[in-house]
Amino acid sequence: MRGHIVKRSKGSYSIKISIGKDSATGKYKYQWGTVKGTKKDAEKRLAELLYQLDGGSFIRPGKTNVAEYLKRWLSEYAKGKLSPRGYERYESIVRVHLVPAIGNILLTQLKPEHIQKCYTVMQNKGASASTVRYSHTVIHRALAIAMQWKLLNHNAADGAIVPKNGRNEIREWDDRNSNTDMQVWDDFEMRHFLEAIKESLYFALFHIALFTGMRRNELLGLMWSDIDLLGCQL
Repeated sequence: MRGHIVKRSKGSYSIKISIGKDSATGKYKYQWGTVKGTKKDAEKRLAELLYQLDGGSFIRPGKTNVAEYLKRWLSEYAKGKLSPRGYERYESIVRVHLVPAIGNILLTQLKPEHIQKCYTVMQNKGASASTVRYSHTVIHRALAIAMQWKLLNHNAADGAIVPKNGRNEIREWDDRNSNTDMQVWDDFEMRHFLEAIKESLYFALFHIALFTGMRRNELLGLMWSDIDLLGCQL
C-alpha cells in the first residue's frame, strides 16, 4: 500500500506514505505526517501527497523553520543581488517584521494565513501600507527562491492579500522625512526589470530612463546628434 491513515486521537490523524527505496540500503522509505481535522481532511491530504509524489513535486518536510531559511536566503542569495542599501532594507524587514511573526513556523508548513496574519499585526502596530507591501515583496521573493532550491513546491505569499497604496502615503524607505510618495526601485528590482525586457525593442530607452532620470518628453525627443559616441555621454 502506497499510503494509509491512522487515527491518533479525536480530530487528529497520522498519514504514512511510501516514498520509494533507499538507494544505499534497498529498503523502502516512509514519510509520516499529521493532519488536524476530520478523516476526510486526512484523506484529502493523503491524495494531495500521492499526487505530488506521482508528479515529481513532492518535497520531504524538513526541520528548517522560516527564520533559518530567511537568514540563509539573505546571506547566500540576496546579498549578492542587492546594493548595500538594498540589502540593509531587506535584512531590516526580515529581522523586524517577518521573523518575529512567522520565524518559528517550519518552512514547509508556512501557509498564506500565516503571512496574512503577519501583515495584520504589522498594520495594527502602525506600519504603513508601503512597509507591508515591501515586506510582501521580500517574503515572496524569498519563497520563490526556496521553490527553485526544491525546498518548497508552492509560494505561500501568492495567497496573501496586500494593502493598497494610499494617495498621500509617504514612502517609508528612502524618504522617511520627506513629503513625497514617489516609489523608487532598488537595484534588485531594476535588474529584474531589465532582464525581463532585454529582448524588447525599447530596452535602450528604458535603460536610459532608469540610469539618467530623464523625463518622458526628454527621452522621446532624443536624437542621434544628442549622443556623444566618442565620450559615451548624452
